[in-house]
Amino acid sequence: MQEPLFQINPDRNKPWNDLPDLPIHPELYRTVDIMEQLANAKSALGRLHGRSVAIPNQGVLINTISLQEAKASSEIENIFTTDDELYQAYSEEGEEAGIKGAPKEVLHYREALWTGHEHLMQHESFDLNYFIEIYRMVKQTNDGIRPPSAHIYIKQGGTGPNAGTAIYTPPRGKDILEQKLQNLLDFVNDDEKYSIDPLIKMAIAHYQFEVIHPFRDGNGRAGRIFNINILTQKGLLDLPILFLSRYIIDNKNDYYSLLAGVTQRALWERWILFMLKAVEVTANLTFDKINDILAAREGIMQSIEEDTKIRKPEQLVQMIFTQPLTKVSHLTDAKIYAENTARNYLNELVDLGILEKRTISGHHYYLNMELYRILSE
Repeated sequence: MQEPLFQINPDRNKPWNDLPDLPIHPELYRTVDIMEQLANAKSALGRLHGRSVAIPNQGVLINTISLQEAKASSEIENIFTTDDELYQAYSEEGEEAGIKGAPKEVLHYREALWTGHEHLMQHESFDLNYFIEIYRMVKQTNDGIRPPSAHIYIKQGGTGPNAGTAIYTPPRGKDILEQKLQNLLDFVNDDEKYSIDPLIKMAIAHYQFEVIHPFRDGNGRAGRIFNINILTQKGLLDLPILFLSRYIIDNKNDYYSLLAGVTQRALWERWILFMLKAVEVTANLTFDKINDILAAREGIMQSIEEDTKIRKPEQLVQMIFTQPLTKVSHLTDAKIYAENTARNYLNELVDLGILEKRTISGHHYYLNMELYRILSE
């Protein structure tokens, strides 16, 4: 009898210490459907990469797109915040005492995304500390890989008769998690030994990280950060700006059922197709958002130059497009204008219908309505 290409998990109630090491058998990912979807995903991602490189103000991408990715990824874990709450919290970043609840968790996710990116810029490859750093940032904790004494299992959700029962139990035991993670790191880092297209490698690596489940909590968010950091580490993007979690939250049930499909029935093709489709759809979505933002920026710049006598219009426009909510202090801290000048110019943009003045918790904010609309769509 021929040995199966992938050994599935035989007992969801026992730790899956026999989780197969990577790589998986090539027949599991070298299918016609996967190759066709891979071409579509790479084309969309390449177009996004080319567009993002040409943007003079990278802050537009760094602050706005990655913040939306953080919000969507957090929603997958049932951490919800409104755009208004999030943008207010982001505009107050650095004044952490006033930021609480879901907005604070989303900001920690965004910071973890950039922590991972910066780690790779310094070290050039993934290592165990990479995982620990992003986990600690996401969860705001000082612990690390869960110990053998931590009996973790994945529960059935909902309110039905099986709610709360185990649907999967990740590996557990002395040195087992470290060995599984080291195999994963070797697989991701060594492109000569494991010469697999990086998008397929990302899909496989994401599954493997989630089933290793190395931390007490926060594995889902850490795993989705891992996805985007793989894309930058492999040179497919310069910045971690792909809005990848938007597709996952829109197809949340499929995401979890397809993860389970690999574990229980070795359905690798369906899982990889899902992740490649996620890259294609969100690369196109991110591309369109960037174009809309740049068009809005150009239109507002033209209006300011034609209808006002505002000095340093480039710097002002750059500031109001760095985040949706601007405060007078943002302009004064950046040493662009004195306080009265900054306030007068922002109020002038309100009169032009470019900004909307809002008072929240006694503080005055100026909302870039076009940027807000584009990001919220």
